[in-house]
Amino acid sequence: MAKIDQDWSELRSQFLTDPDHIYLNTGSWGMMPRPVFDAYIANLRELELNPTLSRKLLINKVNQARDRLSSFLNIQAEDMSFLPNVTAAINVVVNGFDWDPGDQILTTDQEYGAILNCLHNASRRWGVEIVTAEVPMTPTGPFDIVDSMRACFSDFTRLVVCSHITTRTGIITPIKAITELAHEHGALVAFDGAHGPGMIPLDITDSGADFYGGNCHKWLCSPKGVGFLYADPTVQAKLSHLVVSWGYSSNGYTVGPDRPEINGAPFMRGIETWGTMDLSAQAAVREAIDFQERIGQESIAERGRELSGYLRAQIANIPWADVVSPSAEGMYGSITTCGFEGVGNRELQARLNNEDGITIPVFEDREG
Repeated sequence: MAKIDQDWSELRSQFLTDPDHIYLNTGSWGMMPRPVFDAYIANLRELELNPTLSRKLLINKVNQARDRLSSFLNIQAEDMSFLPNVTAAINVVVNGFDWDPGDQILTTDQEYGAILNCLHNASRRWGVEIVTAEVPMTPTGPFDIVDSMRACFSDFTRLVVCSHITTRTGIITPIKAITELAHEHGALVAFDGAHGPGMIPLDITDSGADFYGGNCHKWLCSPKGVGFLYADPTVQAKLSHLVVSWGYSSNGYTVGPDRPEINGAPFMRGIETWGTMDLSAQAAVREAIDFQERIGQESIAERGRELSGYLRAQIANIPWADVVSPSAEGMYGSITTCGFEGVGNRELQARLNNEDGITIPVFEDREG
């Protein structure tokens, strides 16, 4: 234990964190380690030397970052587009479908608010019905989630949208089993992978997912505003472009003549090409992955579970507190959610920040 503590203490020194503050909100925004921060700043400087010429150099770096990220996720680089975040990725999928009134989207009651807004907007615009599976807040195993969702399928279910790792309680859902279940019912599946990349080892191809949106600026610790969308090549043609720019033509698959330098399948290039954008953050994803791979994904995941176990043990000694996150093997990682009787969430958050220098996120329960 001591050796592990010493190793992680040294690693912590590589982050630009306030030494007098304890930061426990990587689930919202991760901190960049120094090598990533330095690469990001170098990219910005390079761009400003000559924006016209430097943009081409940055595009090369972005393509290299795409290759590294795709390998990291075990997908083909041509089937992935960089986007600002998961919310944008899920919007591309949901708003890119050709919906008919009465079509159904199956989701769960554990989803992130921004994603639910996206789904309800689709309901308002196209008459899509949103079906919500009630998933146990603290499941005892993956079958609890799969069985809850199984009962909600119908002949009208076209798309399943659910989290890979839930935001509120950190449930690691069985994405491979969910994908198989959706395909059995003739539906496609899109995963909100906001917390997947960087927290646990991730093999998207093995999951069989049709769509997977992920964030790099949380647990992967990249610069802010970097996410991605993966779309299986067999389903890319089912979507229309959300934003039409240089990556689009009348048939939806031809890239503008001056944009061939961006790697990827034509449709995916069209998703990513939104005109002038700062590519400095995307280009630094390569360094973020390099940093994590020097540690090892299994080591990072194990350390997250270890710290979660330590917190759970301490919470068990507080009679008016309990752990809401699951404890079943394979169903939790680095997110641990606790409930405290008699203390308001916002009050607790403010007290920890102001009195103890601890930053935490808080959530309302289902009733609140």
